[in-house]
Amino acid sequence: MKKLLIVTDLDASLIGDDYLFTDAIPALSRLADLGYPVVFNSSKTLTELKVLASQLKLDTPLIAENGGIIAIPHSSPLNSYTLENERQSWENKGSEQTLVIGLAREFILQHAHAARVEHGYQFSGFDDWSAEVVAAKTGLSLADAGMARQRHVSEPIIWQDTEQRWDEFHAAMKQHGIRALRGGRFIHLMGQADKADGLNAIRALYSKSDPQTQWTTVALGDSANDKAMLEAADIAVVIPHADGATRFQVRARHVIHARHPASKGWNDAIYDILASF
Repeated sequence: MKKLLIVTDLDASLIGDDYLFTDAIPALSRLADLGYPVVFNSSKTLTELKVLASQLKLDTPLIAENGGIIAIPHSSPLNSYTLENERQSWENKGSEQTLVIGLAREFILQHAHAARVEHGYQFSGFDDWSAEVVAAKTGLSLADAGMARQRHVSEPIIWQDTEQRWDEFHAAMKQHGIRALRGGRFIHLMGQADKADGLNAIRALYSKSDPQTQWTTVALGDSANDKAMLEAADIAVVIPHADGATRFQVRARHVIHARHPASKGWNDAIYDILASF
């Protein structure tokens, strides 16, 4: 048996600037009918992802904060395979099993803020801002902004200094194993894990849980922070920005460029893949 495993970015991919996924509902419904899993792989927090997963009635894994943390709901058939995994430190967290791949946020903040104090670097991030400020900078509701601040393994910042000073700061962070990933709105300070690590971990679990199935992974994303994930998939779908442009190159086995931005492009690309699968 052959099945698709859909691993998708959210912002400007499955959902648009209005934070709605309305145009993708037909393809999402078709995937559900076929039994093809849809897995979120996003810079968003686990708390944010859980809300959207609940709306779509998904019990699939959640990959949050650019691959730094993974959650498997206890209701998922994959859950038992996390318990048997001796090479990964899965933890029981209430209603789910979680795996931290990245660095703890506390470690990241410690070194980033120490460098800011010592050298006067001009930047600010989610830890500096109230929920009201996060809402203003992201367009999220106040409640959603509160969820966006509940981070485990990353810190989104806005750099307000020179490029030369950025190079100095970036080099200092690298010495502590902290990397900087540029997303659509923010620079994400995080560990060495990325969205490809999340995709690979989840693909391995699906293969263990259903070894008779030949899984074809489809990754969908719109930004440079999706590049590793797209290149790790069997089929990469690049979603254009609202102006129709893409600002990064993907080298994958099979690359599809969606015709429309956000959920409409997502929907059409999935239907195109289903038509030939």
